[in-house]
Amino acid sequence: FRNTFQGGKKVVQEQWIEPGDLVPGELVVLEAGDKIPADIRITFCTEGAEVDNAALTGESLPEARTVEVEGEGVAVHEAHNVCFFGTTVLKGKMKGVVFATGDDTFLGQINETMTQCARTRSTLEMQIEHFVHVIAYVAMAVGLLSLVANLMSPVKRPIDLILENAATAFFAQVPEGLLPTVTISLMIASTRMVQRKVLVRKIDAIETLGCVSVLCSDKTGTLTSGCMTATDIVTYADGFSACRCTETEWAAPVQNASVLSLAQCGILNNSSKLNREGVLAGSPTEVAIMEACTRVFGDDRMQYQEQNPQVFEIPFNSETKWMLTIHADGLRPGAFRMVLKGAPERVLAMCTRVLDETTTVDLTEQRRGEINSSLYKLMSGGRRVLCFAEMRLDGYADDFVFEGSSPEKCNFPMEGFTWVGLIGLEDPPKEGVKDAIAVLDNASCKTVMVTGDHPTTAQAIATRIGILKPGELDRMPQEIRDYTVIAGGDLAKYLPGGDGFENAAFDDEQMEFWRKTVQHARVFARVSPVHKRVIVRAYQQIGGAIVAMTGDGVNDAPALKAAEVGVAMGIR
Repeated sequence: FRNTFQGGKKVVQEQWIEPGDLVPGELVVLEAGDKIPADIRITFCTEGAEVDNAALTGESLPEARTVEVEGEGVAVHEAHNVCFFGTTVLKGKMKGVVFATGDDTFLGQINETMTQCARTRSTLEMQIEHFVHVIAYVAMAVGLLSLVANLMSPVKRPIDLILENAATAFFAQVPEGLLPTVTISLMIASTRMVQRKVLVRKIDAIETLGCVSVLCSDKTGTLTSGCMTATDIVTYADGFSACRCTETEWAAPVQNASVLSLAQCGILNNSSKLNREGVLAGSPTEVAIMEACTRVFGDDRMQYQEQNPQVFEIPFNSETKWMLTIHADGLRPGAFRMVLKGAPERVLAMCTRVLDETTTVDLTEQRRGEINSSLYKLMSGGRRVLCFAEMRLDGYADDFVFEGSSPEKCNFPMEGFTWVGLIGLEDPPKEGVKDAIAVLDNASCKTVMVTGDHPTTAQAIATRIGILKPGELDRMPQEIRDYTVIAGGDLAKYLPGGDGFENAAFDDEQMEFWRKTVQHARVFARVSPVHKRVIVRAYQQIGGAIVAMTGDGVNDAPALKAAEVGVAMGIR
């Protein structure tokens, strides 16, 4: 903004400037689709504003943003009133004050951490160095023995011949073919890796890859697809039915009436839009719901939306935790259809009936318990669950103006909804990941998940892909269980100073924590980029392991550099 004075009044003007020209203290306006040009503290934002921090923090879900100040003890990267350089606004509009630019941003601090990180020597480098030292000692010993033998020989030789014989014996021990042999072997291996769609930047990493004993892997975009997908549709039809939304199972439109009704609700109550390229754009959650419901409903989605135009909307906000849309029924004058979508506990509290195929039944306590049981089953599996409900409005004039922003202020009924169903969403594991982890286990290589996601989600995904065995945590002694899934907040108490543990001053309690962590940990959740680097160093310097790190985000960069083998994946 540029401040000017006109007629004694202060006027604020918006002005486009290059991100590199921003300085702390300036006010920035952002809207959906904008890349955030600096670290910004939010001073204003619309309800339901969301940002995508996946590449920076590892979060697979969009994160809500508010103007409310966080309490003490909250890490900067977890604050909801801050936007970070390099991330993207997915939904809503916001204004904020720049408080960091360039190297002072969160992204810049990650880069600084990488520059301070000491280079990790490969196993091949250390083995060749050891071999060269042995050869040097052998060569010197042979050279000295040759010199002594020539001096003590009964055959008297001139001094130049004696020195020549000793030098010949000395240099004969040097393996001149070692360097080209190793280089050519690694080049051949590099060519074979290319055939497996792997580009090798440091050629000695190929040999180290075969020595890895611990694999630390990011979750979002590495073990999982990095894209929100609707995986479960739950409706009530003579009891509950759960449907898996996969490409093969939803190749043709579904004929189940309850599922079709839920798909209609998902299509109508949705904020995603087609962009110029004809691709759905918007919040990843909204896009995932629209794609799944379109797969269920068939190719007539656009026509159905035109037949039932939206006439009113109450957007999602952090207080109500639901979104409401009202649609005119194109086939019945004066009839409207209200669709409610949001947090299951909030939506269910507003319902009194349940959709059962083409009829509705009372929402009894037994049915409410069954819904909560299905909800718990989905959430315990790491799903994000949204609930849908509807209400038919009849007898209204076609030009009736709906008003209100909360249940108390609406000029239409906000109780007595009919529960339609649940949709479970997740960032699903990539195909082949579970088999790859099984191969690593058979090769005595321990796989550890290191993610910025929530511990419950991380644990559920780890169980599905084989890092944790089903029911394994329940069978563990409490002492071991406490160190199997560790949150970043617990790590923060025991972080070493500097780049690692070798020169850090630790008391017995801190060292015991890291020893047990290295021995038992299988999942690290809610960790920052600095935490990831420290975890790699702990396995190297305390556990004595050779570590490989895989990741696809900026937040993985410090750990990728610290590991003996860093595997960068994806295109982010």
